[in-house]
Amino acid sequence: MDIKNITLAQHLDNLKIDSDLKIIINIISKTCYEISEVVRVSRINSLVGKTGKINVQGEQVEKLDQFSNDLLIKNLSDSGKVFLMGSEEIESVIIPSPNNQEAEYVVVFDPLDGSSNIDVSVTIGTIFGIYKKINNDQNDESNLLQKGKDAIVAGYTVYGSSSDMCVSMSEDTSIFSFDANGIPFLTIKNISHGNEKIYSINESKWNNLSDKDKRWLKSLKSGENGNYTSRYVGSLVADFHRNLIKGGIFSYPTDSKTGLGKLRLIYECNPLSLIAKNTNGFASDGEKNILNIKPDNLHQRVGFYVGNNAEMYIYENT
Repeated sequence: MDIKNITLAQHLDNLKIDSDLKIIINIISKTCYEISEVVRVSRINSLVGKTGKINVQGEQVEKLDQFSNDLLIKNLSDSGKVFLMGSEEIESVIIPSPNNQEAEYVVVFDPLDGSSNIDVSVTIGTIFGIYKKINNDQNDESNLLQKGKDAIVAGYTVYGSSSDMCVSMSEDTSIFSFDANGIPFLTIKNISHGNEKIYSINESKWNNLSDKDKRWLKSLKSGENGNYTSRYVGSLVADFHRNLIKGGIFSYPTDSKTGLGKLRLIYECNPLSLIAKNTNGFASDGEKNILNIKPDNLHQRVGFYVGNNAEMYIYENT
């Protein structure tokens, strides 16, 4: 059968995962399509701009951020298959309503990554990870404070020239494209990181880079490791998606002056790091494997480097 005739639901049926997990992935898929349709007409429907609220990160909340967050929480809650949720937009653990304390799975997500690009129609997206609960206490943050390596499924959806969803687990990482009816069809099967030489970093932060990061960037520009192209969208999910398909490395280093990272370990870095691991790639905070970091709080930020193995090797040995 032509892979383009295979839907996400059919694809999941061919994998050895339990029925509840399939339901959760399919619900995330349907929710992402709903978000993509709202994004497409957001300016017409006055959904571009700020809500006037400040989120736990101290950032102004975009209207589409809030819409996407609320929709994911509602749809995952209604499934009855989710024990707990965590969102980049919410300070504490999210207990589903209606609640099923017998559910086995924990879902974490960045509901709308790249939201600073909403008002200029640049690609944005949704990032998620799925874990098994570790105990039955819905007030225990440790259910969300799991290492990235313990995630069962990771994925994202990009809302750009097409709406594409990546679903990754140890057995398979594939990409699905939504048709006009919201059905995700398999378009790239068993993807592996590309091998083009692309680096993605905000070079305006040069003065805040470490000496190692400066040496690394200079080496890429010098041609000593090959001829590189610089591509930086400013939406993590968009930059990662491009580099996954084409190749390269994305970096948002820790600020050398403050010692602080920008990206969220649980909601952004861990899911994308697991995808990288499953597709011949690797992710680091500059020193440690991202997937081995035990989160110390729900909104921990870290430095982030992710790409194919060859590019990560160059960085680590600079």
